[in-house]
Amino acid sequence: MPTAGSFSDGELGFTYSKHGPNLRNTLTFQALPRVTGAFRYSGVGDRNRMFIESGYTNWDRSFDLRIDLLKENNYLPDLTIGLQDFIGTGMYSGEYLVASKTFLDNLRLTAGLGWGRLSSNSDRVISSTGDRNSSTSNLGGTLNYNRFFKGSVASFGGFEYQTPINSLRLKAEVSSDDYSFDNYLSTYSVDNNYNYGIEYDLNDSLNLSAYYLNESELGLRFKISTNPANSPGNFMEPVPQPFYSYPIPEKDLSKNYIEELKETLNKEKIFLISSSQVGNNQIVVIEQKHYSTNSQAIGRTLRIMSRFVPLKYNKFTVVVAELGIPIVEVKIDRNEIASIVDAPNSELLSLKAAKINSAKSVYKNSNPNYNTRLNYDWSILPYYRLHLFDPDNPFYYDLGPRLRARILPKPGLMISASLEKSVVSSFDSIWRGVKGSLPHVRTNMKEYLNVLDERIEYLTMSSYFKLQDEVYGRITAGYLEPMYAGISSEILFSPINKNYAFGAEINTVKAREFRQQFGFREINGLSKVNGHLSGYFDTGFYYYKSQFDVGKYLAGDVGATLKLSRNFPNGWKVGGFFTLTDASFNEFGEGSFDKGIFMTIPFNSILPYQTTGSVSETIKPIQGDGGARLIVNERLYQLVNDKSIKSLKTNWGRIWR
Repeated sequence: MPTAGSFSDGELGFTYSKHGPNLRNTLTFQALPRVTGAFRYSGVGDRNRMFIESGYTNWDRSFDLRIDLLKENNYLPDLTIGLQDFIGTGMYSGEYLVASKTFLDNLRLTAGLGWGRLSSNSDRVISSTGDRNSSTSNLGGTLNYNRFFKGSVASFGGFEYQTPINSLRLKAEVSSDDYSFDNYLSTYSVDNNYNYGIEYDLNDSLNLSAYYLNESELGLRFKISTNPANSPGNFMEPVPQPFYSYPIPEKDLSKNYIEELKETLNKEKIFLISSSQVGNNQIVVIEQKHYSTNSQAIGRTLRIMSRFVPLKYNKFTVVVAELGIPIVEVKIDRNEIASIVDAPNSELLSLKAAKINSAKSVYKNSNPNYNTRLNYDWSILPYYRLHLFDPDNPFYYDLGPRLRARILPKPGLMISASLEKSVVSSFDSIWRGVKGSLPHVRTNMKEYLNVLDERIEYLTMSSYFKLQDEVYGRITAGYLEPMYAGISSEILFSPINKNYAFGAEINTVKAREFRQQFGFREINGLSKVNGHLSGYFDTGFYYYKSQFDVGKYLAGDVGATLKLSRNFPNGWKVGGFFTLTDASFNEFGEGSFDKGIFMTIPFNSILPYQTTGSVSETIKPIQGDGGARLIVNERLYQLVNDKSIKSLKTNWGRIWR
């Protein structure tokens, strides 16, 4: 049963629990200090029907939302209001209002009121708040607002006792859920409302619980959690060079000072794109793929510049580029920085002294230094793919090697490719295919996933450029993703000192053959020309960023997508999105409309050294054809945004590390 209160802000957790013919896998995220969201995937039932060969009669996807109305203090309890399965088929649909209070430092009492499933136990019903619509949606995925806090009201409660062993707690509860909602799927029934449990923290991230339910059932629960705001630190990263008040005299250098600068930057995994001198200002254009924050790369560049650049240049300008395109410049007075770099508050003082602006489209009289390893890059690494939520087999996997390579013949021009080969895979067993009545632009994905032989994930040529100092352009052509090839063009207006940006994209596409080599196929109804207008906004509220896209999707439907993402300073991203178009819920089919959650886990947050590597995963409860958008690598906003003034200031604390 629910308890009041919340986790630490930003905490991300996964819980696996099992009792009787009930399996629940729950992903939770403390989205705000008072707001918690959860996605649950449950196996239910033991009756010999439907999907029983998978281990359970049926599988259900649902979303929960909790809001803390009060935070506990000396006089008041935690008070939480919650919506359970408020988007879904309604199998777990219920609402609650619950309060919890700690007494004597080791006893926590809970009492609450429940509606819907949480009032299914008639022995606990105490009142009613009108009639509750008990009908369920065959399509699922819709907001069940017409049920909220309606119907019978039941009471529930419990206590938690903290034992003298710090990590061990005892629990007991009286439940208002009799599991009658599952009768058509399960033979499980409840004869006793009282449940008991014991809970043990293995460490700060791992928790193990055991429960005794219904006087006969033993339940187990395992939870793993982490907080993206926490990082172990990069203690294996080499210490930076000092900031030199006086550079090494040119006569003592074995090479030209620019060559020395270039070679030393390379050792720090920072690449010199070009350099120039304007009056007393030494300008360098750099690019890096090592440090998780551009602020740290800028700081290390300034330190190295102080070592080699002659004193006659008392101004330093560091321009940060991406794919050879200059994006942001940071200008400082070397003498001023030399006097404050070792001060206790040097980060704050240097931020006040720095001038941050949009980079120019072209830096005149620059000496190009593009003949570095940045011109090409390749890797052979293992990959994984998951295909989830098929009720016949909820978990398909695919593992193998992936060869990726990219070549940059000149700044702004990139040729990239990715080849894959499945080695250990169950993807060839995926059989569930098209659904709905829209053109099958995504639901025929299983034909692509069934291919285990060598295949081209993408093979493209891209051109990136600046039309003006704050206006960027991109043209990408080739095999854009496993399912589509074509040409994608994009323009982005992104003022470096603002918290908003605007963009537009237009695509011309053709469906690729299932074999994912060089051939093509036809899809009836495919919108071969599609695109979007996009708006981006950094809310400045708990690191949340939003994106709103409106336009035409692959199936020809017209509508809009809203995406909200919490981007932690250390690179973690957790968010969700949904799309509504002029395609009806019936045309979309099961799931009703496109929606999902996503996360990015940066390796930098779990490794003892710096890296820009990460792993990303998007979870869609149902894949449909409505709201399907073309996948294009390295769209402009994702290349530009982490170099905005706001992003640099957020991570400025790493400037001298």
